[in-house]
Amino acid sequence: MATWVLRDIGELLTAAGPTANGATRSEQVASAESALGLVQDATLVVIDGKIHFAGPSHEAPAIHLLPQPVMVQTARGQLVTPGLCDPHTHLLWAGDRSREFDLRNLGASYQTIAAQGGGIVSTVRSTSAASDEDLSSGLRARLYSALQLGTTACEVKSGYGLWPNAELRLLRLISAVAHDHPCAVSPTFLCHVPPPEALEGSTRARLLMDLATALPAARTIGAEAVDVYCDVGAFTLAETLHLLETGKLAGLGLRCHAEQFTYTGAAAAAARLGALSVEHLEQLDGAGRAALAASGTIANLLPGAALTLRLPWPDAAALRHDGVRIALGTDCNPGSSYSQSQPLMMSLACTQMGLSCAEAWLAVTLNAAHSIGHRDRGQLRVGDRADVVLWEAEHYRQVCQQLGGNPVRSVWVGGRQYVRDGLLIEASDSI
Repeated sequence: MATWVLRDIGELLTAAGPTANGATRSEQVASAESALGLVQDATLVVIDGKIHFAGPSHEAPAIHLLPQPVMVQTARGQLVTPGLCDPHTHLLWAGDRSREFDLRNLGASYQTIAAQGGGIVSTVRSTSAASDEDLSSGLRARLYSALQLGTTACEVKSGYGLWPNAELRLLRLISAVAHDHPCAVSPTFLCHVPPPEALEGSTRARLLMDLATALPAARTIGAEAVDVYCDVGAFTLAETLHLLETGKLAGLGLRCHAEQFTYTGAAAAAARLGALSVEHLEQLDGAGRAALAASGTIANLLPGAALTLRLPWPDAAALRHDGVRIALGTDCNPGSSYSQSQPLMMSLACTQMGLSCAEAWLAVTLNAAHSIGHRDRGQLRVGDRADVVLWEAEHYRQVCQQLGGNPVRSVWVGGRQYVRDGLLIEASDSI
């Protein structure tokens, strides 16, 4: 039985306080701070990879009463939090899209670049040509980069195959990497966009039929959810609902790329189907917010994509006002949000989207974990997995304030340390 103790914690953020709510904006901000479950001068005790104690040092169990041997480390008065969760990523790809990044900054639109053979289709070509070994290696490397930035659980979508068999190939690779990577992976089967040769007619109908047929197989391979992209140039609302309903029958959780470039009504419709989350939401309206609040569907907001594509910022304060739970994701992908940094997403959400620092922290811990169905993560409660991050900060607000850089010092997943002094190390049972 392995026991370790992290003591001298200046501020411990457990995310285990009362549920954040409130009728007014000031009440919501105050309730979010309470929900952080902050403890000053704290100690953390972990036994066999599970939280045994997380609270004030003067209440911590005596070391001689804990299962031996006990390994002890000091946090040096710094901030300790749950591991971060990234609920929306596209981490499996090959190829380079830096040229279109430059073109977009010089005035070309995302849609214009896509119409000229760039965008998603460009990544599909490169991904299809890449070997399984190269794709898996790239995914592992990106997951390790995320781990160094404090992310211990991560949703990963397929999506760069477009045709069902190609998507199932990518899903198999995601599931294989997930099997032995320290960063916990939640695989999602993504119905991204129709391939250029299936934009209409019988080929489009066959694509939809084959995608629906592939969803039970995706569940067997290891997918936890299906995601459908509903927008101009992607799937229609009717097609989206058909695929989501089929995925639900197959036992998959539901997600939906919705209201990013145009308003489609997909967010509200997905919520009525019981979606775990809806994503992007730059064009969401009041009726959509009400539907999300009524269903409990989590709004996964993606600041990196809004920033890169110069889209309107989702109104996070309005979502909170209407009672919608918010998560933040990186949307890490090669075209529109090339970042694995959840600390950066917190900064953008606070400065550009109207979230308080406490709300941003809940959005990358508790709410993000719940949006991918991982309810034993995102909190530091007795019995939960010991996914823990030690920060070069004394207060949780300092992490949100820092725009860029990496304040992560150490990371543990299930009680095993993988990052020390900001560097990846060989996993160990000690801290």
